Amino acid sequence: MSIELNAGRVLADEDVVPDAQITVVLVRLPWVGAPEDHVKDLGGGEFEIVGEEKKGSSKYNALCGVGFSSGKEYFEVQVIEGSGAFIGVTTKAGFAEGYKIKGLFFGGPGNLSNGSAGLKTSFGEPVKKGSVIGVTLDLTDEATVGVSFWQGGTSIGEAFKGCPRQPGAMVFPAVCASKVHDRFVLSLRRSPPKEETKAPHPAEGCWDLQRLVVGGELVNLDAALAIKGKGKGRGYVDGDAAENKGHIIMSVNNRGGGHTFQLSMPLGNILNTTVQVTSTPDGTEMLQVGGVMSTMVMSPPPLMDLEQRLSRALPLITRWSIKDSRLELRGGDVELDFLHYDAPPEEPVADVTLP
Repeated sequence: MSIELNAGRVLADEDVVPDAQITVVLVRLPWVGAPEDHVKDLGGGEFEIVGEEKKGSSKYNALCGVGFSSGKEYFEVQVIEGSGAFIGVTTKAGFAEGYKIKGLFFGGPGNLSNGSAGLKTSFGEPVKKGSVIGVTLDLTDEATVGVSFWQGGTSIGEAFKGCPRQPGAMVFPAVCASKVHDRFVLSLRRSPPKEETKAPHPAEGCWDLQRLVVGGELVNLDAALAIKGKGKGRGYVDGDAAENKGHIIMSVNNRGGGHTFQLSMPLGNILNTTVQVTSTPDGTEMLQVGGVMSTMVMSPPPLMDLEQRLSRALPLITRWSIKDSRLELRGGDVELDFLHYDAPPEEPVADVTLP
C-alpha cells in the first residue's frame, strides 16, 4: 500500500502532520510479471523474482498496476536484493517478456535503455543492492512522455524528452530484473527530494586531451585524432584539413556529492573508471583510480593502440591538479594534460515510441 495524508490538500513528504482532522488514503501497488509466474507480489509495493533461474542473459520483467496519464508524477524504486536492474516506465501494450519489452529505462551499469537495446552509457552509477532510483514523469503533453532519473537522492538528469505515446495512454512503473530472488519495493511520492545547492568540484566537466606521456615517451595523438567517424569524443577530420581534427574528450562527473568521481573517455570504445579522491594537509588531491572498463568494439588500429595505452596508464595516476582551464594528471611515469572543453549539452533521448 501507498499512504496519502490529506488535510485540505495532500501533504508532501516533508510536511508536518497538523494537529487537526486528516484523511488517510490507501493506494494498492500490485505487481504482475512477464512471465507472470516469475513475479511474486509481497504487498506494500514490494515484489520478488521467483521460480527457476533462466538460462542465458534473459531478464525478468515486472509492472505495477498503478499507472499515470497526465501531469507530473514522481515515484521511487528501492533495490532490496540484487543488482543490474533497469527501472523506468512502459505501457500495457509495451510490457512483454525479456528483451521484447518496450519502455524508457535507466539501470544496469548506469545506462539508458528502451528495454531491448542500450541507448546511452554512463548516464549514472551502477544499480545495485540498496540503490534508490527516483523517476520523475512529465505527462503534461497527452501525446508524449518525458522522464528524469534520480539516484540516491540526487538528480542525474533528464533522460527522455518528448517520446511519443498514444494520446492519453497510461504509463506504468516497470522493473527489468536480472535474477531469481531479486527484490524491490515501490513508493509513490508527491515530489522529488530537495537537493542542496553547492558548487561543483573544479575537476567536473569535459576536458580535451593535449598531451600524453607514458614511460617517458611522448605519445603522438595525431593518428588517433585523424580517424574519420562520427560520435562524441572520437577523433575525426573533415576531408584532409588538419585544422579540422577532432578532440579526445574525458568527462569527469561526481554524481553522489562525495569523494568518488567517474571518468569516461569515448574513443572507438568508451573507457570508464572511477576515482577516489583524498586531500592532504597541503591541499594536494591524491587519487586512487580503479580498473578501466571498456565497451568491446573493434576500433581502427590507431584508436585501439591509444585505448590500450590509456587503459594501462590511468590506474597508475595518483594525483591531479586543476589551475585555470588546465587539468593535469600525474602518477609514476604517466602524465596527462587537458584543457577545459565546452562540450555541447547532451540532449535527452527523444526517439523511443511507446506502443
